Amino acid sequence: MVLKLAYWMYEGTALSGIARVTGSMKKIHTVIHGPQGDSYINVMFSMLERFHELPPFTLSAIGRREMAKGSRARLVETVLRVDEEQKPDVIVITPTCSSTLLQEDLDAVAHTLQARTNATLIVPKVNAFRDLEHYAMDQFLTQMVATFAEEQSKSERFSVNIIGPSYLGFHQIHDLEEIKKTLQDLGIEINLVVPYGASVEALRNITKAHLNISLYQEYGKSVCDYLKERFGMDYLSITPLGIRQTGRFLEEIGEKAGIDVHAYIRRNLSPASLISRCVNSVDALSSLYGKRAVVFGDYSHAVGVTYLLREIGIQVEWAGTYMKAMESSFKQELQGQAKEVFVCDDFQKISNKIKETQPDIVFGTQMERHSSARHDFPCVVISSPAHILNFPLHASPILGYSGITRILDNINGTIKLGLEEHLVNMFGEDSQEEEVQIAIAEVAASTEKKELSAGASEEIKWTPDALNTLKQIPFFVRGKVQRNTETYAREKGHKEITLEVIYAAKAHFEK
Repeated sequence: MVLKLAYWMYEGTALSGIARVTGSMKKIHTVIHGPQGDSYINVMFSMLERFHELPPFTLSAIGRREMAKGSRARLVETVLRVDEEQKPDVIVITPTCSSTLLQEDLDAVAHTLQARTNATLIVPKVNAFRDLEHYAMDQFLTQMVATFAEEQSKSERFSVNIIGPSYLGFHQIHDLEEIKKTLQDLGIEINLVVPYGASVEALRNITKAHLNISLYQEYGKSVCDYLKERFGMDYLSITPLGIRQTGRFLEEIGEKAGIDVHAYIRRNLSPASLISRCVNSVDALSSLYGKRAVVFGDYSHAVGVTYLLREIGIQVEWAGTYMKAMESSFKQELQGQAKEVFVCDDFQKISNKIKETQPDIVFGTQMERHSSARHDFPCVVISSPAHILNFPLHASPILGYSGITRILDNINGTIKLGLEEHLVNMFGEDSQEEEVQIAIAEVAASTEKKELSAGASEEIKWTPDALNTLKQIPFFVRGKVQRNTETYAREKGHKEITLEVIYAAKAHFEK
């Protein structure tokens, strides 16, 4: 067996996945049977989700004494204390790598203690060593639904269950609010959201809905498969990210619900809509169209962002995901959408690939953000793993039509600001007096025309293409760029400044 040291992982452990499910639900308490370090779950919830109270996790610590004499007594004491003090509906006893190494039979402990607790005791059926975050979420969420779901009569009006949104997900709580608003606009009721905000009682009523919606491809589909097989519930599994995917999502819901959604789609994509105004503007055509991008992230966000970039005219050099279990589906989904589609979970290989590609902009995880900063490329974080900056306090969805406008703003600002910063670093900043003079020249059309015409020099002429490129450079560094380019041209004996000369000057001053 070959062991690989993983000091940067794209996915969390099985414990992380289970905690995301239990921490998102009501009156469920998690007992983590592991070493002191596994209390990091509390820190993650407190820091990223900004909980004002202690998250519903209690550590049953495995220390040196437990390693030597066994940890069963400590676990029993912890479970009974949590049941008495917290009074939850469910206590989830979570295995860890340490409890697995000790060969602790957690199912036997739960079976023995069940008669002594008011709460229902559940042990997740996952492998703490082998399973990663999203797979563990998928399996445990299905286990929870299978434990409590009951046959119920359907609601009078057409209603849906939203499967997927949880704490610690990438903008998932914001996504939930956007999808809720969309469904409300269409006149569709929401029966239940799982796991976010769900309780044991709510899970018993999950079958009242007419349709299940699996928002993300990484987990939730197994729940829908179970409910379809056990209770005959239909479901759809489309992540509404980007113009095409959002349209498909709405059309399929409309077909299931028997309503016409096309008027809603046309309204959001009309020439007067924010999306059309941005995508079809002269500014977007000049700053976005034809740019070269690379995309990397989890399955849902990498696929959705790749489609969106194609829709707004950005060329995707390659698209990748770290979800190796979904390799076949990922490649099939993005066939023809990028020059290269692949699966890789080694961040160093991705970092090197970004450097080799030299894209105009990178779309990735927090790891690609670090790599992009090291290689001096602008980057938009579009997937977990993410930084605390990607857990904003304000509403910031990724999905739906509002999500599209947010991503467009982020793309536009990142490319432009990245260009301005790059030019300032390359050519240096003008003095304050020079900036004022350039700003005045920018306001006065006649002065600007004089400044730019023929490069403001009788000796050196600027070709139309070169002059147009100069006009697109931000005003606060334009004067410096012009002077440095002309200086370089004179030194090299050029009588005319072309695009080639501009690029040569750029390379010269970057040394």
